[in-house]
Amino acid sequence: MIFTPTRPAKSAPRTRRATRLRAAAVGVLVAAGMARAAAVELTMWVMPVTTNAQHDVPDLIAPWVAQHPGVTVRVTVLDWESGWNKITAAAASRRGPDLLELGTTWMPAIAAMGGLEKLSKAQLAEVGNGAPYYPELWKTTQVFGQPGVVYGLPWYADVRAAFYRTDVFRQAGVDPKQAFADWDSFHAALRRINGQVVAGKRVAALAYAGKNDWNVVHNLAPWIWNAGGDVLTADAKRSALDTPQALRAIDFYSSLAVEGLVPSNALEKDSDILEGAWVGGDYGVIFSGPWLMRRIFEAPAGSVVRSNFDVAPYPAGPHGHATFFGGSNLAIFKGSRHKAEAWDLMKYLGSEAPQVRLSLISSMMPARVDAANDPAWTSRHPVYAKLTAIAADGRAYPPIPAWGPLETVYTKHLGQLAELTSGIADKYSVPAMKALIADTVVEADKVLEEAN
Repeated sequence: MIFTPTRPAKSAPRTRRATRLRAAAVGVLVAAGMARAAAVELTMWVMPVTTNAQHDVPDLIAPWVAQHPGVTVRVTVLDWESGWNKITAAAASRRGPDLLELGTTWMPAIAAMGGLEKLSKAQLAEVGNGAPYYPELWKTTQVFGQPGVVYGLPWYADVRAAFYRTDVFRQAGVDPKQAFADWDSFHAALRRINGQVVAGKRVAALAYAGKNDWNVVHNLAPWIWNAGGDVLTADAKRSALDTPQALRAIDFYSSLAVEGLVPSNALEKDSDILEGAWVGGDYGVIFSGPWLMRRIFEAPAGSVVRSNFDVAPYPAGPHGHATFFGGSNLAIFKGSRHKAEAWDLMKYLGSEAPQVRLSLISSMMPARVDAANDPAWTSRHPVYAKLTAIAADGRAYPPIPAWGPLETVYTKHLGQLAELTSGIADKYSVPAMKALIADTVVEADKVLEEAN
């Protein structure tokens, strides 16, 4: 196997999807057999799904390469900040890789630009027409309003859950099963754990970010869904944040900060900082994804949190306990000159064993149901099996091409809730919150109208 570096991509300030990992663009060439010219060289763009993706992704595809001696694969690792600009430029020019990774919310936009190859009926049949994958993730490989047209395969999943301190709950006399049963019991539990002193440190009840943190929409969406609301109307042509159900959820979510169960200084921080603070013992509860497990494992062996944590589903609202479901997909670039080989590699990476292997080295959940239930994943730690169970209630955003600019609007306005809840701007009130949401809807509807 030969590894040779390729030229790094240029950086850019724009970020579309969040990750704990940041990496400069790095490329490696994976080849089977002797160092010789190959009949086919595939190029592949990926994001930093692991802490050492420039090594781990080539290692992941090495078994496939060994079975295809006439093929080499040149892997380039982008970063989430510059990746969006690089991929959209490639889609516009029709000059890009053979195979690429796309965040689930990116895929409809790149497909709408004509940048992705549609999968044929024969190819879809080879992957069971999507049956092995979580249905919500399979939807993200399509474009809203184009039934039956599929542009890729789910690769790995981001599923959100409540990570909580078992020692803090125990000291406060709170039963976790009851605490996460519904909104009222969750509210009561936060009140009881807030201010508990454990291992000499005063623990705040809940951590969630505000301002312009990339997670603002992802953090709020499950509460809206569980209240019976949605982020868009059923036809995906208007914002639905101003419905009574959505407003009820936004008010409940905001009231936790108004009451002081979310410290005001937490609202000034981003998710990455807050996750580090939770691992450091500053908070009792944080809603996060499977990547947090890596940070927990990296904590010192004697860390209080490392030996005293668990996960639970979102507290049930009036209409259930759905959670946010995202992740990344793989797609064939429209301009690829080696589409047959790219499909074969994509199909391999979308199969069970490689997905399990990727999850073990990345801590991201498999996008396939069988892989997510594989003992290699579920028995690694009890939390992984619980994340798989929680994923059964996973829910993704509607796959609309305009999601990118829409999320920007949502992030900007919903981030301003932090100023209301912390008292930086006007004092929080339901009318003030509704006025902010009304402004959000007006701007969001303009984005959607222009897109349609």
